[in-house]
Amino acid sequence: MKTKKTGIKQLVMTGLFSVSLTSGFAPFFSGTAEASRNFTDVSNVSWAVPSIYNLYEKGIVKGTTANTFSPNKKITRAEFAAILSRAIEKEENIHTFPFIDVAESSWYYKPVKKAYQMGIVKGVSDTRFAPERPITREEAAVIIAHTFNYSHSDRQLPYLDKAKVSNWAIDSVQAVAQRQVFLGDDGYFNPQKELTRAEAAVILQKALFGSVPKTEPVRQVASRTDSRLDELVMRKVEPLLGTPYRWGGTTPKGFDCSGFTQYVYKSLGVDLPRTTSQQFEKGTSVSLKNMQPGDLLFFDTGDGKISHVGIYVGQGRMAHAASGQGEVKINDIDWYLSHYKVVGVKRYL
Repeated sequence: MKTKKTGIKQLVMTGLFSVSLTSGFAPFFSGTAEASRNFTDVSNVSWAVPSIYNLYEKGIVKGTTANTFSPNKKITRAEFAAILSRAIEKEENIHTFPFIDVAESSWYYKPVKKAYQMGIVKGVSDTRFAPERPITREEAAVIIAHTFNYSHSDRQLPYLDKAKVSNWAIDSVQAVAQRQVFLGDDGYFNPQKELTRAEAAVILQKALFGSVPKTEPVRQVASRTDSRLDELVMRKVEPLLGTPYRWGGTTPKGFDCSGFTQYVYKSLGVDLPRTTSQQFEKGTSVSLKNMQPGDLLFFDTGDGKISHVGIYVGQGRMAHAASGQGEVKINDIDWYLSHYKVVGVKRYL
């Protein structure tokens, strides 16, 4: 039986940035958007254009009209919460919903409620959420850090206005600053400044894909030296946990082992061949000692040839389509190392 999926799901979301409070919530965006090169109002935010178009092409955002993006328009707390409530799928552990200013008739009732019950957003008081107030940079930092489980060191904040960061936001601002998801402005973080649509596009691009495209929008993968790569791999793997094992399967309806690795890597922008032996011919060989998250681990399960492959996800664990367990699982690798022959480890990222 298919297990309940948790974690970040495949990010094909609504065109949420185009929401108008007068026209209601935009419908769920399915499929891949044909990128418009006709946004006439983004020339003054050239630093955000690659992110805007990359997310637009992926169906994550869209314009406010066919020809405009409104990059300097502020994003409300409700809109920002809705982005992430649509982007993730995990257990809702909080069963109450205390906010008297989030009406059931509003477009944002369900996404804000979901985000709150997943624990990624909080109110401005015990009973108020302030859904239509523009979100501040420090509030957005807290939501991003909680959503993507960012940790941080005890290093001091690098900003000249660090004393202005609210106490409840310091840890999150440290985390997003160290990961360079948020960047300062001439040494200032401007924690109470309201976030614009252009800024949100850049932040979301960095959080999801590790970097901003430098030229034409292409699929970006975080650097091997960047810890965000580990998280990116997990965000692609977690939604597939519990998918049934199916011989010859290459889709979320069912996977075999190499179909699973091919599918995950394709979502990371890397095209792998179909079979385990073909995949083993590609990539760079690394030792078990130097294995890192994202590397593929190939096994001979007893017939004298490569017959199984999994994705190392760190902490001695491997994600794989396990025929013996009947589904995509994350298992400790110790059992596999002691029962099967390791043919090799390959790196593609």
